[in-house]
Amino acid sequence: MKKHDIDSSIRNIGIIAHIDAGKTTLTERLLFYAHKIHKLGEVHDGNATMDYLEEEQKRGITITSACTSIHWEGSQVNIIDTPGHVDFNVEVERALRVCDGAVVVFCGVNGIESQSETVWRQASKYGLPRLVFINKTDRPGADFWRVTRDIQARLGVRPLPVTVPSVSIEGGVLHLLRCKTLVFDPADQGSTVLESDPEAADREMLAIRRRELIETVADFDDLIMERYLADESIGEAELRAALRKATLTGQAVPVYCGSALKNIGVQPLMNGIAHFLPSPVESHSHAHVLRRMESEKVREDQFVGFVFKVLFEGAHKKIFVRVYNGHIGENSAVYNSRLERFEKIHKVYTVHANRHEPIPEARAGEIILATGLKECITGDTLFSGKQSLRLENIDIIQPVLNVALVPGSASDTDKLQALLQRYCIEDPTLQSFTDEDTDQLIVAGLGELHLEVVLERLRRESGVSFRYGNPQVIFRETIAAEAEAEGSCRKLIGDQTHRALVRVSVRPAKRGLGNRCVTALPATVQTDIALRAMEDALQAGMLQGCLVADVEAFLLEIAPFEDGLTDLGVRMAALEAMKEALSKASPVLLEPIMSVELRMPQDYVGDCVNLLGAKNARILDVRTSDIESGITAMAPMRQLFGFSTELRSRTKGKAFYSLVFSRYDVVG
Repeated sequence: MKKHDIDSSIRNIGIIAHIDAGKTTLTERLLFYAHKIHKLGEVHDGNATMDYLEEEQKRGITITSACTSIHWEGSQVNIIDTPGHVDFNVEVERALRVCDGAVVVFCGVNGIESQSETVWRQASKYGLPRLVFINKTDRPGADFWRVTRDIQARLGVRPLPVTVPSVSIEGGVLHLLRCKTLVFDPADQGSTVLESDPEAADREMLAIRRRELIETVADFDDLIMERYLADESIGEAELRAALRKATLTGQAVPVYCGSALKNIGVQPLMNGIAHFLPSPVESHSHAHVLRRMESEKVREDQFVGFVFKVLFEGAHKKIFVRVYNGHIGENSAVYNSRLERFEKIHKVYTVHANRHEPIPEARAGEIILATGLKECITGDTLFSGKQSLRLENIDIIQPVLNVALVPGSASDTDKLQALLQRYCIEDPTLQSFTDEDTDQLIVAGLGELHLEVVLERLRRESGVSFRYGNPQVIFRETIAAEAEAEGSCRKLIGDQTHRALVRVSVRPAKRGLGNRCVTALPATVQTDIALRAMEDALQAGMLQGCLVADVEAFLLEIAPFEDGLTDLGVRMAALEAMKEALSKASPVLLEPIMSVELRMPQDYVGDCVNLLGAKNARILDVRTSDIESGITAMAPMRQLFGFSTELRSRTKGKAFYSLVFSRYDVVG
């Protein structure tokens, strides 16, 4: 489909931030002011529209991304509200994979926190233009200008303030493009925006800040530069056009201020979404898909959709799809390029949190829900006709903790396994399997909170009782030296003796690069069999039977053994050769290393440093301030069990922390 066939009024955006920055509260205001809902819900009351899961309402946090849609300023804005906790990072990843832009929420008091930087990098990876909303500017210790300076210093992008806090009116903001003071009437929960000329103190600051804005924009826009150098007046429309161009190219980011909870400053941000963020016509990610389609000779009128999320409601499977090309309606056959077969879409829906409205068809640029696709999983590409193209999948973080379940009976085990299988389809970062040695049911996830939420949901939805052990760290193995080995096979299976001799070598790879099995031998069926066997051998190491990581393995030779050579013999010989080579190459254990970010009052910096020292952490940075101090460190995951309880005890509950997986490294 050509770009001009796509609705340019659509905006697909993700709301992203560190935990507790106010994403869901902000989204609630977007819905309220656009008249999508008629009563404001609050996260702390457990009745926010987008936090509809029972676990979300009980905990007051977002666990799964939720979609909705509003109309504002002539634009259809499709919104995905995402979690802020790192344990649910896959929800952010798959949301940004299908968005065209993002709104990043920073706390006016805490500024740019660890997960803020993580989600910013995720948005950069997909080339998404962004707006920034600095929230909670009404709170003591909030500093809008400190956060804007940090945006440039830490994120490497030029901030362009559009609204800034008033110095004269509490709860007021100054609009630098319109040269007006905006006040949000508390009588109707901020729905009425009262606009006036600035008072004297605000007038002086507005003039200074607007001039700074123009000077910055002039760096990106020749027309603004000419008008500025000629000392000519620059109007709102000209500035808006220049800001849009700088935003879409990623050179700068418009910044807004306010307090979502107090209903301050939200409508100007909504205007910014419509004015500055791209439609699918202008989207980098959408354009990339269209280029891939062109290179693969996909027809211009062919439907192309990407599955970015799967949910189960009872036995019903619901598929969330970003439509990149063409259109699709109910009772349509679609081809899954992963499965290489057709399935049928029964119904197509628009989505508002956990409510769905049927529509006759979906068009390019839209985000929709489809039912009837029984075999789809996250990352599938769908077509209206046969195609081999598969769009880039979503990056999935591997689990670092697991826990063993002990059900009461065999029938309970079957029920839990069936539910866990569904959970793993919904959440690709979750894994479930039966341990071959202990016959225990194992669940693996990204952190303690991740596993806690899964187990709580499992107990509620299964209706069966089960016990579970303490979370265990998932170790990996690697090698510290080079080695070479050969394996031979002479085995009678049935009436045939299988023989082969295989020689391999292994060496350490750079940490984090993963495994690689290669050969210089000619490509044959037997070299392919040997390489696959070598990859299989890396699934279980020599020390604790853990997954082997960061190893380069080379297939050096395949030869007859005792004058015989068979395909099965090659496989068994390759497995033996790899086992011997890994044993000789000084195997070592790897453990997950976590990036730890702490925030605390200055009086508790010493206590936190001592606690981190006791956890074998390496402190990278200590920042002290009268308002709030912070520590950045790296620590092994196995040392951090119960860390939150000890931190609360030592700091009387006044310190907060976040953990982000960094890498696997050698056990110290």
